[in-house]
Amino acid sequence: MEAILSKIKRIHLVGIGGVGMSALAILLKEKGFILSGSDIKESEYLKKLRKEGVKIFLGHRKENIKKAELVCISSAIKDDNIEVKEAEKRGIPVLKRAELLSLLTLNKKVIAIGGAHGKTTTTAFLAYLLESLGYKPSVFVGGELINYARSAWWGSDFFVIETDESDGSFLKLNPSVAIITNIDKEHLDFYKEEKTLIEKFFQFASSAKEITIGWGDSPFLRNILKGINNSLSYGFSPDNDIQARNMILTPQATIFDLKAREKEFKKIKIPLLGEHNLLNTLACLAFFYYLEEDLNKVIDKLENFKSTRRRFQIKKIVKNVMFVDDYAHHPTEIEATLKTAKLFNPKRLVVIFEPHRFSRIKLLQDKFLNCFSLADVLIVTDIYSASEKKPQDFDEHTFFHRLKISFNKEFFYFPKDKLIEGVVPLLENNDLVIGLGAGDISLLLDEIIEKFERFRDKK
Repeated sequence: MEAILSKIKRIHLVGIGGVGMSALAILLKEKGFILSGSDIKESEYLKKLRKEGVKIFLGHRKENIKKAELVCISSAIKDDNIEVKEAEKRGIPVLKRAELLSLLTLNKKVIAIGGAHGKTTTTAFLAYLLESLGYKPSVFVGGELINYARSAWWGSDFFVIETDESDGSFLKLNPSVAIITNIDKEHLDFYKEEKTLIEKFFQFASSAKEITIGWGDSPFLRNILKGINNSLSYGFSPDNDIQARNMILTPQATIFDLKAREKEFKKIKIPLLGEHNLLNTLACLAFFYYLEEDLNKVIDKLENFKSTRRRFQIKKIVKNVMFVDDYAHHPTEIEATLKTAKLFNPKRLVVIFEPHRFSRIKLLQDKFLNCFSLADVLIVTDIYSASEKKPQDFDEHTFFHRLKISFNKEFFYFPKDKLIEGVVPLLENNDLVIGLGAGDISLLLDEIIEKFERFRDKK
């Protein structure tokens, strides 16, 4: 594989419009490769890549790869994709994103962050802290860091990578340090059984050449950390190596005390909100403890981190109505995000939910029925398929009906083309409105805000 990469100049990325693939494209472009890519629809990431000189094709066609010497595919691309089939027919190597990343990280000290939830924020935070402390890391994040308005760049000291466990390809990375934020019932369309998912995370943890850092309050992760030679745990329980104590949650910040084995630190303040973000912070602090960095210096840098786009991102406050954009699309993430929203003590918490992937909704249907209890108003729209075909034995409207009955408060369903005009008249003073999902909901929320401003100006 090394030999293949050294001899090629032109790379084509299938599914280039996703946040992870567009970040990879930036790294490849900066290495001097001539890039092209394809995706099924326009996006902000595609617009940015065009400005960087990347040739973009809308739609998948076999002629898109006519100049390619290597084809790289995102985890969302299936084996029957027309460009993949054409590459195979012509003998052009086809690599998954993680496989290509593994080639780019050869001879680098890789810090690989994996987990069902929180890995984007943890990776971004770790990258930010390394930069702030004078290191020069290479970085690959599946989200856009607000501090830098980018998601990938080259450096020298470390290579900080957000992994993708959705198709098992995270096992290709061979990290020096592995960080696992948590393990949850996710990507079971690929793994089929939770047991297999846990086994793969054990392999990932075991692949770390130096140390594995993980959330020690998780029974799954606790067992994994005990089963490997060198590990470090973090969490809230006192038997963790790195422990948060005396947590205070506010709408402005999270405050806590820290015990790092023999060392103690008081009244640490971070701008990230909620217990889940405190855990992400602990993962970073555990890494710097392992690195034997002065934790006082690290703590001094925490307050200026601005997280990533779409992680409880307050978009605007209009006439006492706060609009928040969040990527949460799994029941565990949704519960954590709504807990954070409640810190603001809104008159009503209005949730606009765009379900993501038929397979996820089908597999976790019962959990979705119970994760919105903190909301006062629940608005759902059509499922974002992410190119999945709808299973024949699944009907989304039956799911919506079950969700309405389970929620037992104000519930509305609007198809996507009716969502904006449906939502705006429902909003009241002092509402907190949060858009949840990994599909189009961010763009739809922008349109809702714009229409709401016009709607209120007329009153």
